[in-house]
Amino acid sequence: RIYLDQALIKEPYGNPTAWHLDNPFWAFHSRDAISIWIALEDATPLNGCLSFVPGSHRLARYDNANIGKDLAGLFKIYPEMAETDPVAVPMRAGDCSFHNGLTAHGAGANMTRRRRIAMTAAFMPDGCTFNGCQDILPTAYFESLNVGDRLCEDTINPIVGRA
Repeated sequence: RIYLDQALIKEPYGNPTAWHLDNPFWAFHSRDAISIWIALEDATPLNGCLSFVPGSHRLARYDNANIGKDLAGLFKIYPEMAETDPVAVPMRAGDCSFHNGLTAHGAGANMTRRRRIAMTAAFMPDGCTFNGCQDILPTAYFESLNVGDRLCEDTINPIVGRA
């Protein structure tokens, strides 16, 4: 099921994005959730391309750091992730990456005078259950849910494929 989609715009001279995990922010927990990140313009080390910590999804729980000024906050929660060197992933416009929702990632500062624009979408396996976090859920839907309810409202989280 689609969980969310959003534009990600890093303004000229914009700050870096702190290391974080995606799935702990979401209204469900799944070790099988994925994010796709689509470069709508070239993403380079100079304008803030993504970097990933390989294998970090195997170490992650659902503890997370805020995306704020403490760029390394995630490594205080997961010091074992800091033992692996991150990998920067420059992309040309139209390229995309897929990563597990528990993969540690961040993005550098945009040190250019142009925006860096991307789209992202998150996908959850059918059958995921509500964990109590509202995140992007509409208020009326959120208020109708109890922890443990399946997130299966097709107009909010449509199915995009079956295995």
